[in-house]
Amino acid sequence: MKIKKRNKKESGQAMLEFVLVLPVFLLILFMIMDFGWLFYNYISVENSARNGARIACVEYQECCYDESSGEPVVDEVFELESVSPYFNTAGMDPDEIPYTQQEIDILKSVDQTLPDSVKDVKVKISYSYDSAPETGLGFNVNDRSKGDVTITVTGTMRVLTPVLGNADNHMQKTIGSSSTYKVERNSSSAD
Repeated sequence: MKIKKRNKKESGQAMLEFVLVLPVFLLILFMIMDFGWLFYNYISVENSARNGARIACVEYQECCYDESSGEPVVDEVFELESVSPYFNTAGMDPDEIPYTQQEIDILKSVDQTLPDSVKDVKVKISYSYDSAPETGLGFNVNDRSKGDVTITVTGTMRVLTPVLGNADNHMQKTIGSSSTYKVERNSSSAD
């Protein structure tokens, strides 16, 4: 008498293993893509802060400065969406533009470096001399070369995975960077 071996049916085992491993695999794949996307946007924000600081360290006499009072505007924060209509000021009445040309140039250089994926961008311009003048003689915009300028750029970006974002913040991640440069003496200022 022959004993027959029972054939084990394993045709569904591979499908079951695939279904169990697929979500973990996709989560890891999307996390890699998300961190790459975050890194790309962070590098862009960092470059935009550096470009803005490079301009602000040279062109500084009319930036964050109230000519009527002769006082600095300390730690001024600009929202790019509200400033961007003034990037092309040709044909506009200069009295209707609330920003100086130097502020517009700084903010335009920041905007040109940022990708479209970074939204709600805020730019903070800080001159260290404005916060703590070294002399008791009062503020003089020509003396800004005694300090540094710091440009801080912050914005939000969309993320793919719940690892970086969640429903509370609408899958948004806030990213930011700052750059500090020594203010150079303006060639038009007297020694």
